[in-house]
Amino acid sequence: MPKKAKKSKKLGSPEVVSNKKLLDRLKALKQFLEDNWGRIGLELQRVGQPGDVRTTLRLVQGVEWWTPFRDHPAACLLHDGNNAVGWRDLRLTRQSYEDAVATESRLWSEYHTAQQRAVEASTALKVVISEFGAAIGFFRFFLVVALLAKTLGVEELTNNSNRLEKSLKESQKQKAALKEQLSSQEAWFARDEIVGFVRSRRYDRTPLNFAKAMAGLPQYRWLHSFRRCSALQDESLSSSTPNYRLFELLRLIVKRTKPLSLKNVETKLREELFRPDADSILKVHIGPNWWYMEQAFAECRGFKRSELPYKIMAKFLDYLERPKTITELELAKLAATRI
Repeated sequence: MPKKAKKSKKLGSPEVVSNKKLLDRLKALKQFLEDNWGRIGLELQRVGQPGDVRTTLRLVQGVEWWTPFRDHPAACLLHDGNNAVGWRDLRLTRQSYEDAVATESRLWSEYHTAQQRAVEASTALKVVISEFGAAIGFFRFFLVVALLAKTLGVEELTNNSNRLEKSLKESQKQKAALKEQLSSQEAWFARDEIVGFVRSRRYDRTPLNFAKAMAGLPQYRWLHSFRRCSALQDESLSSSTPNYRLFELLRLIVKRTKPLSLKNVETKLREELFRPDADSILKVHIGPNWWYMEQAFAECRGFKRSELPYKIMAKFLDYLERPKTITELELAKLAATRI
């Protein structure tokens, strides 16, 4: 006799994220992190509590409209959720929510069918009454109506429909409560996993590595997410956004400039960006906006060497994105002609 399959003692299999979906999440997170590394990179590498993660991400204005948080589960990182939860409890809640969704779907189908039958029976009774009600006596009329109603099962069908409607509303309330609980738990869990990645010190804290740790959240823990993402192959993962390439160039210049001098760093950056064989994409990106970079340098005095690249890039991004006055636009044009 074939052996019976043993029942697993686990709380169901963890939700599976396909390689395609995981790659889509990874690419979206990588682009977001690279484009905003000057604003959030330093703080993200220093998070010590789950709440710090949301505070850091919120430094990017309109962060909820960026692709990873608008179209992917990383949105949970921005949701409310301050109560600690373990992986086991999270899976229990997720299973309960999935069961509630299935129950609501079943009850909705049963209620729809029961309501339709009750309406059909009631309609049939009304048709008989309208056609034959005047042809029989008053007393006999009520006896016939009662007999017809019992034969058609109007009362029973109506009661069943009402019972199912009540059960459906209760299941909808339960599902909504579980959804809110699950959202809160996933938010805290995902943010806590990012803190775990930072504390592990197992991998360099680059935008790509952060994206690998984050892409599988909240379905996976950060290490499983990182390992799965590391196995994915895609050409786009080997290139970086202009903002991050600019940051890396600035970081390298700051590191090599000794003694540290803002004026010397600014001069070296300008020379590196606008030499004949410089990165053409960066040249196009920064050329019309060099004046804003000059303003960023002017506002970043007194920072440590390790902080300076982040602070300069953050100021530069602020200048780029905020509304410009006519004077600022003209100054930017003039600065571009001097390069």
